[in-house]
Amino acid sequence: MTNKQIKQKAMEHLGGKWGTCIALTVFKVAFVSAFLCADVLIFLLFKDFGIEYGFTPAFFLGSDTGRFLTVVHVIILLFIFSPENYILRRLYLDLFQNRNFIETRRFLQYNSRKVQPKAAAATALIIMLKFFAAVPLMISCYGIWYWGFHRAGDSLTTASLFIFMLSIGFSLVWVGVLIHYSISLSLTKYIMCLNPRANVFDACDLSVRLMDGQHTRYLSLLLSFFKYIPLLLTFYPLFMLMPYFRMSFMVFAEDVMGSYWQDKYPAMIKRWNKYVR
Repeated sequence: MTNKQIKQKAMEHLGGKWGTCIALTVFKVAFVSAFLCADVLIFLLFKDFGIEYGFTPAFFLGSDTGRFLTVVHVIILLFIFSPENYILRRLYLDLFQNRNFIETRRFLQYNSRKVQPKAAAATALIIMLKFFAAVPLMISCYGIWYWGFHRAGDSLTTASLFIFMLSIGFSLVWVGVLIHYSISLSLTKYIMCLNPRANVFDACDLSVRLMDGQHTRYLSLLLSFFKYIPLLLTFYPLFMLMPYFRMSFMVFAEDVMGSYWQDKYPAMIKRWNKYVR
């Protein structure tokens, strides 16, 4: 499918569901805004008590207070943001497939003790995989900083010039490798949403196999939305662009996954309804 066909199909899926999709987007924006407001309030509170607080890596990693707040941020990301993102993605999938998401919401709330740890584990694993993939890039960037800036005042030797140029070349190549790897994992979250019993490692492996040869299509679809960035400066178009983007990506994911697009939730909810009643 071309980008034009994907977007056209996304608009068909959104027909009559704009109100619900906008409401879900409003909820997510409000959720993120509440977290940011809490961060600002902590900053103001610390300032009143004369405690150092900053929004820089040096603060979050270089002081006891910063490291404590870093741990708090990670916990919030894994155990609050991740489950909520999972639920929102699942509700969008129901809207995409013309299903009643109210039952899904009830099912997820009833089974929150199972959903939340799995969503947190999946998010943590994906972040760890991307982090480990980024380690060589971090080392090469350190080489650029060390030989290009920290030792800039020293006399330049052939060896230091070679290491500096090698670090630049390796960084450029590894940025491409990291982007390629991140795109390869892009279907993992949808595989997990379609089949909650799927193992996260198997989901990552399946995503990598399905995305083989699809990276150009993915980037093309992503770049096609860049023309809407100026509209985001007015903020309000975000509530319409977010559902449009989500639906477009689901059309793309369904096309790429083919026969692997098998939603296990309806059967699970049906069995759960019999058990509850």
